Amino acid sequence: MGTTKKAYRWRTTTIGLACAALLAGGAGTAVAAPSAVPDLHSRAVAAAAATSHEKIDVKASAKSVKAGESVTLSGRTKGIPTGSKLTVQHLNKGKWTTLHASTKTKHGGHYSVKVKLGKKGKEKLRVAHGKTHSSTVTVTVH
Repeated sequence: MGTTKKAYRWRTTTIGLACAALLAGGAGTAVAAPSAVPDLHSRAVAAAAATSHEKIDVKASAKSVKAGESVTLSGRTKGIPTGSKLTVQHLNKGKWTTLHASTKTKHGGHYSVKVKLGKKGKEKLRVAHGKTHSSTVTVTVH
C-alpha cells in the first residue's frame, strides 16, 4: 500500500510541475489575453497562411509547335506536398480555364506534364494547384 501512495504522489507532482512549466512558458499569455492571439481558425487567415509559402516554377519544352502536337510543361514546386495534383490552365477569352492535362508532384517537388495543343495562335499556359499558380508561358501553335 505504501508503493501506491508513492506512485500517486509522484504522478501528482509531475503533473503539477508540467502545468507550471506550461504556464510559465507562455501558455498563460494565450489564456489570459485571447485577443492578442491571431484567429487561426478563420478561413481567410488559414487560406492565406497555407498559400503564402507555395510556389510553382514552369518552363515549356518548346516555344512553338504545330497544331495537334504536344508541348511538355515541367518545373518544380515549393511548399506543395508530394503527390499533390497540379492542373494545366490556358487563357481563353480573358479567363483561365482548366485543360484536361494534370499531373502529381514527385519527390523534391518536381513535375512534368504533356499538353496537346490544337488551336492555332498563341497559347498562354500556366500550372495551378488550388489558388497557387505558376507564371505564364506562351507557346505559338502554327
